[in-house]
Amino acid sequence: MIHEITLMEAYLIEALKSSDASHSEIISYVRQRKADQMQRVAQSNSDFTLLYELEGQLEDILRDGYRVKFLTFPGLQRLLLLQVEKEADLDYTLNGFTVEGLSLTTEEAEKVETFLSKNWTFTKTGETYTIQPTR
Repeated sequence: MIHEITLMEAYLIEALKSSDASHSEIISYVRQRKADQMQRVAQSNSDFTLLYELEGQLEDILRDGYRVKFLTFPGLQRLLLLQVEKEADLDYTLNGFTVEGLSLTTEEAEKVETFLSKNWTFTKTGETYTIQPTR
């Protein structure tokens, strides 16, 4: 089962993961309520106490991924960068609120499909992917 989390919770998790904190370290920080340690590890002043509410689900979230409850367009671009290291104008083009020409491996496509909220449609067009608002 894929758990739904907020965009801010996703940012906090990705900040820790990108700082090379292991899944077990992240779980330990949350269980021990070490927000200050998470801030140091992630080099961020963000409010990591928000992750405390995910304590019972965090292991599943880190292992299986997550779906963002409601994903904004800037949030989509940020998660593409954090999750699959894809950047606008380098790895895909923007056409209004649509991401076009996104090249992904099968594994990357699975990650993207997992985190996208229901307000986005993800389709393969030839060799690339398109992400657009759901109509």
